[in-house]
Amino acid sequence: MTTRMLISAFFFLLLAASSASGAQRTKEPQAGEASAAAVASPTGVLDDIQRGWTSQDADLILRHFGANKVAISIDGSGPGGSYSKDQGHYVFKELFKSTVTRKFVFVQIRKSNNEGTATFAIAERRYQRRDDGRQVKDKVYIAIHLERGDDGGRWVLDEIKSIR
Repeated sequence: MTTRMLISAFFFLLLAASSASGAQRTKEPQAGEASAAAVASPTGVLDDIQRGWTSQDADLILRHFGANKVAISIDGSGPGGSYSKDQGHYVFKELFKSTVTRKFVFVQIRKSNNEGTATFAIAERRYQRRDDGRQVKDKVYIAIHLERGDDGGRWVLDEIKSIR
């Protein structure tokens, strides 16, 4: 309960900060930076996640897992924890088997550091539970970062959490 309250407080602080400056999408890589082919934009990754969630296609989400585990705590999917891509496959398959996504839309996207190598986004989600038909609304927090590599790097998931 205390963790949920801390997460909620963090969420409200982020909303307050964003309302003062407005939501901003990050820019595409420029010349001199890593090539667009090697580095997917944060917006492109978030578009995939939104399409994957809306169509209940876990593969669109899972392809953005990186070398490290992703912290996942989603209402409707069981206990949270840190999951590899293979483990994440089962988390999302179970989530999509037990719920029907009615809405998943990003309402805020922000860079979270000066170097532009981390971004977070908040989506409004509405889903229906298959067991009792109950409709539920929540917000899903997504954090991604630029994972550097020999090919210049790519944007990967750090965290996926739902907050009611």
